[in-house]
Amino acid sequence: MGLLSWSLVFPYLLLFPFLTLLIRPTLAVDLTSRNPNNSSNSSSTQGWTSSPDGRGSLDIIWSCVSTIFLCSWTVLCVQVPALDEDEWVLFRRKFYLTCLGIAGPEFTLMLAIGQWASARRSLKEFQLSGYKDWTMNHAFFADMGGFVLHPRDWTPFPIDAKQLHYLVVKGYLPYPAINKRVIADRNKIDGLVRFITVGQTLWFIANCITRSVQHLAITTLELTTVAFIFCTLGTSFCWAHKPADVDRAIILEANCSITDILREAGDCAREPYRNTPLDFVSRKEWSWSLYWSHWINLLRGLKIVFRPKVRPINRFPNDAFPEIADWALVAFSVFSIGYGAIFLGGWNFSFPTNTERLLWRVASIMSLGAIIGCWIVDTAVFRVLPAMRAWRSKSKKSHGPETGMRLRWVGARWIPPKVKAIAAKIRNNSLGQDPALTVPLKALLPASLTGIIYLLARVYIIVEDFAGLRALPPSAFDTVDWTKIIPHI
Repeated sequence: MGLLSWSLVFPYLLLFPFLTLLIRPTLAVDLTSRNPNNSSNSSSTQGWTSSPDGRGSLDIIWSCVSTIFLCSWTVLCVQVPALDEDEWVLFRRKFYLTCLGIAGPEFTLMLAIGQWASARRSLKEFQLSGYKDWTMNHAFFADMGGFVLHPRDWTPFPIDAKQLHYLVVKGYLPYPAINKRVIADRNKIDGLVRFITVGQTLWFIANCITRSVQHLAITTLELTTVAFIFCTLGTSFCWAHKPADVDRAIILEANCSITDILREAGDCAREPYRNTPLDFVSRKEWSWSLYWSHWINLLRGLKIVFRPKVRPINRFPNDAFPEIADWALVAFSVFSIGYGAIFLGGWNFSFPTNTERLLWRVASIMSLGAIIGCWIVDTAVFRVLPAMRAWRSKSKKSHGPETGMRLRWVGARWIPPKVKAIAAKIRNNSLGQDPALTVPLKALLPASLTGIIYLLARVYIIVEDFAGLRALPPSAFDTVDWTKIIPHI
């Protein structure tokens, strides 16, 4: 069995011991009733037998877990590994992203929307430069590290679509006339697998909607699965043109040196680079990339290292959040808030105890409130306040210095130097104190607080999804009567 086959089976093997313990009472009763030794006529035989009416606890668990697996594993499109890495590394990183998606599928959706927006920008740039055969597949392939630049005086390093466009336009590289089929050959997942994933998720939603119409009980585990599906549909749309599980990059031999490129770029290339010497072309930090870098550096300080820091990087990280355009950011906010609101649908569900129902309501409100609160803080700090500063600066230039002084905030207080030093370390905990990774405290502290609240709520929701299966209403085990929905003869 190949590594790709094991990658499909492995998540189920991890869940099997837990599910076995959970459903043991149900299976014990079922097996006892079907044991031929307990039958009054042990020698009797039985031919073809239709499935029983209804469903069991195992059916509910299997349906939900398999659908969540499809939403969290098969839709993933990880970045191209380094030239000296093997398939096992690719599998491990995919498993890491799966865990991140289970913790919060909107994180995966944010990655997908950001990469889709970046690919759209690349498509426009190449099309305007006259390269009409550049497609979204090419743009995704480049942004995931599919092209590696090998200069004459430097070690090979990956380049993204914007950097490739810069090198081609400047004449440092010939345009890589790579056929779309070449990229498709490197794609390990075809359209049929993605079609099956979307079909399974849509069928699950249809089943849940029909159960609600027919007044059949829906479990919290099924409600959580619907929330996963809601985000997965957006992720699948954004990654429709992105290749999956590509394990080898295409090496581009440069006809110049990095020294020549940097010297001709001028002052914009004088700053020390973070990832590659071509950072000056495409690096652009935004609010969520700042948050994520800060939290990853906190884990690094605790000796929890997801990836070693090398310069230049030998691959693009899977958890790098590209900037999302304003209209795409609105779409993502709708998805993330809608994801949190779905859990409120279990407000009046049947729970084993009243305490669990109360905790579910609290966790649902906490989850949705954390998402909305984070959006409000992020919008205020990174969009509203910069717009106000720009307006003040413009007003000061147009009306003179006196008006500008009136508009200036006069509530500043003297802060001790030690406090300033501590605040500076909190704002920027990056290696080498990279000034581009400084996060304002008025955004960092609320975002971190809402993140903790969100994680606590998510942990309880996941625990209750399985704990609540121990006591369900009888209608939860009834199947949908499709003959009342679909016309038939």
